[in-house]
Amino acid sequence: MEIKIMSQKEAEEWSYNQWMEVTLLVSILGTHAPTPNFYRNPRIIDMISVSFDDIHEVHGDQTLLSEEDCLRIGEFILNHFDQVETIVIHCSTGESRSAAIAFAVCRLLGLDDRWIFESPKYSPNTYCVKKLNRVLELGLSEEEIVSRFEYNK
Repeated sequence: MEIKIMSQKEAEEWSYNQWMEVTLLVSILGTHAPTPNFYRNPRIIDMISVSFDDIHEVHGDQTLLSEEDCLRIGEFILNHFDQVETIVIHCSTGESRSAAIAFAVCRLLGLDDRWIFESPKYSPNTYCVKKLNRVLELGLSEEEIVSRFEYNK
């Protein structure tokens, strides 16, 4: 199983790849972001779209990751992971929200999640990591989560 983290632009371009593996797509949008323009590739067997902003607390009309969205993502992954070779997760830049969701996907599937925290390409949204860990019961203590974030310092 391969987990890929991408920006929205990369994911849109990638969706045109006729040679891609059989894939699930997790699309993360900002509250007021336009809908991505994905090619209806038959190799993408299913997609879930959730909307929340890359924040740690609400300001104005921004939206935090909800418990409902955590549960929807978890259910989506667990219902489909055995049908695919790749799971692609995108947000606007492919750095923070998508990395947090990738963390949860790895934990749900029993895969190592440390690569996300060790890579200088990603900076998982702390709020999202903690909420996903709690809501999806991913099994990390607060100290273990804090230690994950120490990799990038």
